[in-house]
Amino acid sequence: MTSQRLRDAREAVDFLERQRSPWEEAWRDIAAYVLPRRGRMHGRDPLGVPASGAGGGPSSVSGAHRSTDMRGGRVIDATATRAVRILAAGMQGGLTSPARPWFRLRLADGADAESGPARRWLDAVEQRLYWALARSNFYQASHTLYTELAAFGSADLYQEVDPERLTRFAALTCGEFSWACDAAGRVDTVARRMLMTARQLAERYGEARLSSGTRRMLRKEPNRHVEVVHLVRPRAVRTPGHGGNLHMPFESLVFEADGAAGDLLHEGGFEEFPHLAARWDVTGGDVYGRSPGMDVLPDVKMLQEMARSQLLAIHKVVNPPMRVPTGFKQRLNLIPGAQNYVAPGQPEAVAPLYQINPDIAAVTRKIDDVRKAVREGFFNDLFLMFTADGRSNVTAAEVAERGQEKLLMLGPVIERHQTELLDPLLTRTYGILRRAGALPPNPPELEGLEMRVEYVSALAQAQRMGAAQSIRQFAAEVTALSATAPGVLDKIDFEQAVDELASIGGVPARVVRSDAEVLRLRAQREAMQAAQGAAVARGAEGAASALARVLGVEGGGGASSGDGGSGGSGASGTASSMPTSAGRTAASPAPVGRAGPTGQAAEARA
Repeated sequence: MTSQRLRDAREAVDFLERQRSPWEEAWRDIAAYVLPRRGRMHGRDPLGVPASGAGGGPSSVSGAHRSTDMRGGRVIDATATRAVRILAAGMQGGLTSPARPWFRLRLADGADAESGPARRWLDAVEQRLYWALARSNFYQASHTLYTELAAFGSADLYQEVDPERLTRFAALTCGEFSWACDAAGRVDTVARRMLMTARQLAERYGEARLSSGTRRMLRKEPNRHVEVVHLVRPRAVRTPGHGGNLHMPFESLVFEADGAAGDLLHEGGFEEFPHLAARWDVTGGDVYGRSPGMDVLPDVKMLQEMARSQLLAIHKVVNPPMRVPTGFKQRLNLIPGAQNYVAPGQPEAVAPLYQINPDIAAVTRKIDDVRKAVREGFFNDLFLMFTADGRSNVTAAEVAERGQEKLLMLGPVIERHQTELLDPLLTRTYGILRRAGALPPNPPELEGLEMRVEYVSALAQAQRMGAAQSIRQFAAEVTALSATAPGVLDKIDFEQAVDELASIGGVPARVVRSDAEVLRLRAQREAMQAAQGAAVARGAEGAASALARVLGVEGGGGASSGDGGSGGSGASGTASSMPTSAGRTAASPAPVGRAGPTGQAAEARA
């Protein structure tokens, strides 16, 4: 007897898949013409093999049959497939590159720039997040996600806890999942169809929970696949604060798809929504997204027809239909070097039935135009800017302007990507690390404060480079005006301009000093300069006092004792008496350290 929980779950999944069905036709065309080995529409496995029941058992797919169908018969020209790969690689390198930082943690009120312990804690948490993502398979799965997103417009990255690597990811292909959104338009309900072997089901959920047909399969064919449905949605009734996964914000229900089971395989929960649902572009209240693949699909179909016609024309030129005399019937050999015997005087000969002279060059030029349109539709001209341009005399300013112009086309996509994918990714990864005890303890300065994420990837910075350029240009113009009117420099807060440029350029916070640190540094510099000035003043005053004392001693002992006499210890010879400024007479001494008339140096005595 089927439980009520299982019936409710089946009804919810059936409703989600009925709502998804209008999109499946477009997804099938994209899977056929752009990504032949992607997409799992209703009732088909990821390689396109219909799921079938075996002997009344659960829906299963034989591994031997799954490996025989590789699909792709409609693709003659693979330009679109290669263009999708380039776009996916460019998105990963520009948004979530494993080789450079692409996010930075801040405090919502900006207090991290003023608090040393807070900044150090944010840096430590940031490094732990980078470490956890690099240790998992995130960067491998994210490339698959970007490929699905560029082609189908909707992509789903499932994140779960891993006992060995803390977290792991699974990129779902289009058609495996069905979505529903909340009142704000965010995806909060996902139904996923997946294939697991009977042995995997028994290991994860226990043999007792399997249906009777799956238990029989476990004994006879343990590696045969069974279709399983996993439903994640907000929990309608829960008691916050209670332990256990049955009171978590999101409920997790797993059951076999065939309907033979009487109850759920598993019921659990999640603290954060585990599905990272990304959409390229959304129209109105649509649940699923639209993509560049949908935009260029008519060009892709036309390209396949043109390539097929071009090949047909080439074949007719190389191997045209032949007009053969009846005498050659059943004995004509057209292979290279073959010998065909002809009767003497036979007038008829083998010749083409009709001659065609197709303009292959014109057809090739038209095909190249369509290929270029397909590549531009997938933004290849942005990510391969130098490869696509054959000119060698491109200036740096021209490259910057062209790149800025092209990045405007990706602006809305980048903003949506950060909101729908990266924000939930970092929130869930932070929660997993916190519950695992892999984060440092919070400092007291952060009590009651909220964190925010600032994205510093290559594409995110490129979107903000216009603001940086305007700051630099304004500062340069005002500096030029200051040659005529120096007072205009007071209109610019150069320190704030430095902070803005550092923020736009993604400079690490520990490189730029905070305002408080700058004030302390300047106060220390002023105090040091004042101390040095006081030391210099004291030294000058001491030197002047010593000089005055020396001058006083030499003036008393070096004066002349009479006309034509010689001083006792002064310089030999006569010294003239001359009035001083006060009207008194004083002897004129020899300068300190300079030789007197007899060549003897005068000593200064303290």
